[in-house]
This record gives sequence, structure tokens and C-alpha cells, in this order.
Amino acid sequence: MGMGLNELSDGGMCTIGQVVRSRKGKDAGRWYVVVGVAEDCGPSRRTQGARVLVADGKKFTVGKPKAKNMIHLQRTRWVLDEIAHSILSKGNFDAGRFQALLTGLANKNSIGGSVGCDPGNTASGASSGEDEETACPIKTK
Repeated sequence: MGMGLNELSDGGMCTIGQVVRSRKGKDAGRWYVVVGVAEDCGPSRRTQGARVLVADGKKFTVGKPKAKNMIHLQRTRWVLDEIAHSILSKGNFDAGRFQALLTGLANKNSIGGSVGCDPGNTASGASSGEDEETACPIKTK
């Protein structure tokens, strides 16, 4: 738990600090952390069309995040508490620390360079090797 890592238990929308992977677009396969919800996403919009703001600490920082459609993201069960707490309290986060947490998580939890997300994972990052597409599908309504 040194990285402030928790598992996400609900099946709703992404939460701030949640680790996600891009499934579509020129950035497909890249890992991001959710840092907010786009303003054009009101309560009347369905989850399928919702846009979240994501950052990777390199090209997209907390101060200048990328807006991404929820259906183009694969959610994981990982939430980086340190990032979430900092964003919710101060509204920003050090880019270097942000990048270190995300890359550290990816390196610690993978053999092939991806963050595991199956329900059997522990907070320490043990991965069962189950395919991410079947372990953590996106629920659409």
C-alpha cells in the first residue's frame, strides 16, 4: 500500500484516481489516471456518452488533461488514493510524482507491460495472469 493503491468495488462510472487504459484512438493501449469528469457530461447524459478527463503525467498532466469518451476506456479496479486525495483537496498534483506512481504501478503489476485488473488482484499488485478483456469488461447499458 505504499503507493496509496486501493481496489474499486462498484461498477459505476470512473472515479478520480482510477487507473484506466485507452482502447480506441491513436493512444490505444496507453495507461491513464482519471482526474475529472468533463463539463459537458451532465446528469442527463448516459454513461456511454460520458467523457472523463485523464492524465498520464507526460503529455497530459493534471493541469491539462485529455478528454476521453468512457466507452473508449477500459476501467481497472485500481485507484491511486494519493492522486485522488491531492486532486480533490488541492486541484493539482506534481507531474513527476504522478508519472512515477503510474509507471511504478504498471511495472509492478505486469510481466507484459500492462496493469492487471482482475477481481483477484490484491492491493500489493499480485496478478493472476487472466486476460484483461475478460477480467474487467466495460459495462454499457
